[in-house]
Amino acid sequence: MVAGGLRVLFCGINPGLLSAATGHHFARPGNRFWPVLHLSGFTPRRLAPQEQEELLRYGLGITNVVARATARADELGAEEFREGGRLLTAKVERLRPEWLAVVGVTAYRTAFASRSDLHAMLAA
Repeated sequence: MVAGGLRVLFCGINPGLLSAATGHHFARPGNRFWPVLHLSGFTPRRLAPQEQEELLRYGLGITNVVARATARADELGAEEFREGGRLLTAKVERLRPEWLAVVGVTAYRTAFASRSDLHAMLAA
């Protein structure tokens, strides 16, 4: 769910098992992403995971740091996060979103050696 010219690229940690099975980001019932996205003013109404394609209409995209699906994010290794960080860096450099919003501070800290690495990538 990415394209060039996005206002915001949201980046989750990795897909959960239900998200992998359905092909929809943040698909687990009760996940707070979709309600918070609307309540924060990014979308005019609350979208359901199966409506994720509509994000592009609002200049929004969604991806993950790590592509491998797991039941819990703590099943991922540090090297997977670092490799995901490298791939995400390349994606952001290619797509040039105005903002990158990483959902999950642990993923952010592990995927990027320092905040300055990510800031330099976004400023370039």
